[in-house]
Amino acid sequence: MTSDEDLLTFAGNPIEYFGHSRLAMHTLAPRRLAELQLAALKLRFAALRDRIPILRTLAEEQGIDEIRSLDDAAPLLFPHTVYKSYPARLLVDNRFDRLTTWLSRLVTVDLSGLDTTGCASIDGWLDLIDASTELRLAHSSGTTGTMSFIPHSAVEYDRLYEIVRLDVIPDRDPEGVDVVWPSFRSGRSGIARHATAMAEQIAGHPDRFHTLHPGLLSADVMFLAGRLRAAAARGELDRVEISPAMRQRRAEFEDALHATGRGMGEFVERLADTLRGRRVASLSTWDVFHGMAGAGAARGLRELFAPDSVVFPGGGSKAGVLPDDWARGVAGFFGVPQLQLVYAMVEVISLNLLCENAGYHLEPWLIFYLLDPGTGLPLPRTGTRTGRAAFLDLTAEIHWGGFVSGDEVTVTWDPCPCGRTTPRLGTRIGRFGGTRGDDKITCAATTEALGEALEFLNGALV
Repeated sequence: MTSDEDLLTFAGNPIEYFGHSRLAMHTLAPRRLAELQLAALKLRFAALRDRIPILRTLAEEQGIDEIRSLDDAAPLLFPHTVYKSYPARLLVDNRFDRLTTWLSRLVTVDLSGLDTTGCASIDGWLDLIDASTELRLAHSSGTTGTMSFIPHSAVEYDRLYEIVRLDVIPDRDPEGVDVVWPSFRSGRSGIARHATAMAEQIAGHPDRFHTLHPGLLSADVMFLAGRLRAAAARGELDRVEISPAMRQRRAEFEDALHATGRGMGEFVERLADTLRGRRVASLSTWDVFHGMAGAGAARGLRELFAPDSVVFPGGGSKAGVLPDDWARGVAGFFGVPQLQLVYAMVEVISLNLLCENAGYHLEPWLIFYLLDPGTGLPLPRTGTRTGRAAFLDLTAEIHWGGFVSGDEVTVTWDPCPCGRTTPRLGTRIGRFGGTRGDDKITCAATTEALGEALEFLNGALV
């Protein structure tokens, strides 16, 4: 019998539960893992059901008072639209008081005393939440004309990167390693939130955190770019409203565009001057790494870092147009024998690693659901099957971790030839469409978004 205390450690602090061992995390007997997940799920549901208004409402509508099996929680998995279910005008009108009220229905954190009076931008609102609460919201790229805001906590990111350290610094060297971050130094998008965690947990010192741009990836400019695309699709570009505050930030966005575009060549040259031959760690999307390797190749830069460097590409390709050998080019630029590909999404806190048998092994604190695309019902947890991916993240302590993704995946439940026993996803991952559009959270389109926003701002100022 596992105690409630042990179950909460398994769910909330897995690195401690598994004794700082990656092997232990992925070699539990499948039946034992399912037992642990169910017991921890029961505790999470009991603790959060009446503290998160939207979860309570959904549970009441479904008549769910307790969890008896893993599949009992399937009707409680949130659709992605939950995280952007506020009135769209709130961001345009800077009604951050009402946006905060909306957010309070998704979390256990008391936001009633948060004074948003001085907030004149999304960035300002996110600043306030970061400074005043334990929440760390991660926003989407806003490609459908609005933004999703996914709640996590500072503790969740800290604990994730304690685990990532096992892959990057297996000897638990307190000094850390140099981190190459080919993007903005800070931000609150899905991937930008990882920058802060990597700087603190992997680099350990500001001098070991090397970024393409020293500033902030602005949520406001990403939102503007998303609105422009949505308006253009409707033929209503001339109706997009721009606040005076956004116009005043044009110089900031011009600088950011230079860094993310032409600045990539300057960045790789700087890395060659300062980090050549050293061991580094890096995380980004396929597209960004491919562009980085291309900038290096144009300058004759190859095998830039030590071969025991760790490179984490994730997020796929923005449009699926990368060459088949993109990974070989990135590995050649960094000088590593292979890349450590990850399957990740901002809605759940984990980096699920690809094994040598081409399977993304899901971390044991993620309860995985494969849903029938037609009915939405969970498919059996046996064999190899294809459907819609859904997850319940047991590490979520201040929000409900259940989430239905837009990913079409193939899962294999049987133990892997690599020796791991956790369920694994195949590398062919597609996307399901939706009536409200696909607002997949990514940083791959940052340069394009900046360019579109600036083009519009410049035209609006003529």
